Amino acid sequence: MRRLILGVVAACAAVALTASGAPAKNGNGVMCVLHAKLTAKSETTGSTSTAKGHTQIKVRANGTIEFKTQILNKNGETFVAGHIHLAPVGVAGPVVVPLFASPGTTARHIRQSGVATPNAGTTGAALCTTKTGR
Repeated sequence: MRRLILGVVAACAAVALTASGAPAKNGNGVMCVLHAKLTAKSETTGSTSTAKGHTQIKVRANGTIEFKTQILNKNGETFVAGHIHLAPVGVAGPVVVPLFASPGTTARHIRQSGVATPNAGTTGAALCTTKTGR
């Protein structure tokens, strides 16, 4: 089984999650919407980050990937990047969609949003049809 993991990279720690969603084509051209909770316990690298959050990834029928991420960063860890992995359960796997990158922030409430471009070989449709684990 493969899963989508959203990694949010803190200095020397990553917070990740298993994303889940259901295909939902509608009049707005949305292929699927993925929702995920961000916690260190889902990370395969053994992260001990205390940060928690949520992300929404909306894949449009034209392949556009929109995202909104919110992180509660109580301990002021430095966050420098966010991205999506496509991987077998228990494996970090390659980054397939970079979401945001530096400059880093230690803000207590982190909000990132925008439009992301998948790496070569990955499509929005692949994100929507991937079976998720956990």
